Amino acid sequence: MDTKKPTLRELLNKIAEEKHYENYEIDIKELLCGGANITSELYTAVISATNKDDLHIFAKVSVIGENLRAVMPPSFFYTEAYCYTTLWNTYRALEEENDLQDEHRLRFTKSYGFDLTRPQETAILENLMAQGYDVFDRRKSVDWSYAATAITELAKLHSLSFAYRQSNPEEFDSVVTYVKKDWNEAAMVYFEQIGLADAMKYANPEHLEKLQRYLNDRLKNVLVNSFAPMSHVVLVHADYKPSNLMHRVLETGKVDIKIVDLQTLQGGSPVTDLLYFIFTGSDEQFRAQYYEKLIDHYYQELSAALKRLHLNPDQIYSRQNFDEELKEKLPFGLALAVFTLPVITVDTDKAPKVNESMEITDFSVSNTSELYKERLNGVINDYVRWGVLK
Repeated sequence: MDTKKPTLRELLNKIAEEKHYENYEIDIKELLCGGANITSELYTAVISATNKDDLHIFAKVSVIGENLRAVMPPSFFYTEAYCYTTLWNTYRALEEENDLQDEHRLRFTKSYGFDLTRPQETAILENLMAQGYDVFDRRKSVDWSYAATAITELAKLHSLSFAYRQSNPEEFDSVVTYVKKDWNEAAMVYFEQIGLADAMKYANPEHLEKLQRYLNDRLKNVLVNSFAPMSHVVLVHADYKPSNLMHRVLETGKVDIKIVDLQTLQGGSPVTDLLYFIFTGSDEQFRAQYYEKLIDHYYQELSAALKRLHLNPDQIYSRQNFDEELKEKLPFGLALAVFTLPVITVDTDKAPKVNESMEITDFSVSNTSELYKERLNGVINDYVRWGVLK
């Protein structure tokens, strides 16, 4: 932390001066993420001065070293900066133009600035935790109230992307090109190998042969084509899991959610964000009760959001388009579970350590938990029941 703190303090000094804080004090604390973040060190800070309200800050400082930069897409921090400084302004303008009521607007997080100087790219945002927001426990399954709210916010995000494309298609296409993510082939091969190894080790014996045959034949194809849309491209979050959302419960009992961690935003299929949330955030019991309901809820919310933006859902993205794309993309949920559940379910003390010397091999979790076995086999059971694994 000592090597990053001076740079971070310089940025906070600049913010304090811009906000006209005089004789101010800045208190910086490191925030432990418990395995929920593997690209950055996290900090909170409070800027305080007499006769001024405290300014509560959340900061992310990159710890992606050269070893990881060689195999990961280079645009992570540029993408997040673009979202906060440019894309959100475009989306706000669309909301204003269509006179959306506050309850129907996307819940943006305030940004105080970015420093994109390598190797310690830094994002300075409002500290939502000071407003009562919290990170969802990555090891727990979502409940209906949380899931429904998260999917409503996702529908708002996607609807604004559809509206952006309709209002300015050339500019939209240039944005899609700018935020494109290309993974190094060696990284993809490595992820494929470790994912297969863990899945084969912990899958229940009665489904092992089906799983091995399916993953050997289709895993790489599913991953490569996962975000490619069948019909209409939108700007998707591409890592839409509960630990990348902040939530609080209001006095009314209503869940309030804000979308964060926008480094992976890219052009793709809206269905992949939906599947990402479901298969990283829920267990078999939740899906047995709510999977179909959540699918319907997404399209109903998307349709309503498009209409509020004066777009016709049947022309923009019909229920038939959506259902066909969902059927085509459904295998992505299985591939995603194979790759992500080892890290999502790992015990905090066994999670990959965040530091500049991280290698791609550090993403392998050697001591997977019993929860991983339970969640993985829950997904396998679903895909057998749905007829995908035969």
